[in-house]
Amino acid sequence: MIVVTEDFCNACGTPQVNVHHQSLPELSITGESPQQAAENLAHELEPNLDAVSDPSHRERVRRAIEDVQAFLASETNPQPKVSAIIDALSARPAEQGAPPSTLAKTETLELRRLILPKDRRIPTHHAQGEITVHCLKGRIAFTAGGATHELGAGQLILLAAGEPHSIVGLEDSTVLVTKVLRRRSPEG
Repeated sequence: MIVVTEDFCNACGTPQVNVHHQSLPELSITGESPQQAAENLAHELEPNLDAVSDPSHRERVRRAIEDVQAFLASETNPQPKVSAIIDALSARPAEQGAPPSTLAKTETLELRRLILPKDRRIPTHHAQGEITVHCLKGRIAFTAGGATHELGAGQLILLAAGEPHSIVGLEDSTVLVTKVLRRRSPEG
């Protein structure tokens, strides 16, 4: 299984993706996207296959190469598959004002991690599809429908499509936002 974690370069604020195979965690490769990191991992693994003399280790490397190839195929054909584990809490906090981090995106679903420092406000806005807002760490105030709800770590809220809402970090917080995306018709 391929494990994907996302981090931010504190100097420039750009996302960095780390990819490794579950059975070979010592070989973690960085790239600008999951696909690029996985391609780099494949380039690292392939020469190792011929160099490994231990049959059991050789089999682990062979399976890792097959898993990376399957992962790369799933990245070019984005269908929800259990081919990657995403650790929503592993990245270092982004600098204040950095864009939210997209953890995964398919044709119909998007997962984003927001790092909300204390007192950071996300002004009122709306999403076209339904969303969930899951407080992973810290505490937030979520306002929708004329009411403010305080969410602590482990709590989430479901919101209807088009409902205006806003968020405030009551303490340094990490939030996972899941958006249902509307499919575009072939006409546009």
